[in-house]
Amino acid sequence: MKLKFTRKTWYFLLLASAAASMLNGFAVLSGTSFSLIEQIAFAAAGIAALFLAAEKGSASWEKRNFTGVFVLLMVSYMVNGWAGYLCSALAWPLLLSTEYKRGMAIQRQLQLVGAAEALHLLFLLMAKYGGMAALGFWTNLLWVLLACARGWAALSLYKMQEDA
Repeated sequence: MKLKFTRKTWYFLLLASAAASMLNGFAVLSGTSFSLIEQIAFAAAGIAALFLAAEKGSASWEKRNFTGVFVLLMVSYMVNGWAGYLCSALAWPLLLSTEYKRGMAIQRQLQLVGAAEALHLLFLLMAKYGGMAALGFWTNLLWVLLACARGWAALSLYKMQEDA
């Protein structure tokens, strides 16, 4: 038996990453945290980006962008503080903009994820560094909404690949 990995496989991994992030977001809102699930979500997105970069026949700019997504994810994981948060907020928009440039019809999803990332980052930085700890709940709620936006984008990519 030979396994066949396609773009659809990596899009499914992105979808699973968003779902795991959403699950952890709901857990945080309920007062618990499943940080292991968030690490799994992070790893799934990173693996998907790496394999999208390694796909045969891809243009060099695609490989560069997907590698950039992986690097952003790694930096966001290794660097604490606002720089890590910023790298994390840039990863998914870069991934989706690369897919959009490839001709995938995900303009709305890209706009939503970009706006959700920016808003979540703003609330996170204000809650953590701006002395507005009361924004913590709203930051966590925005995390869940961001995960939903990422999930919609990943599902759209998956469905488009299914139709192709």
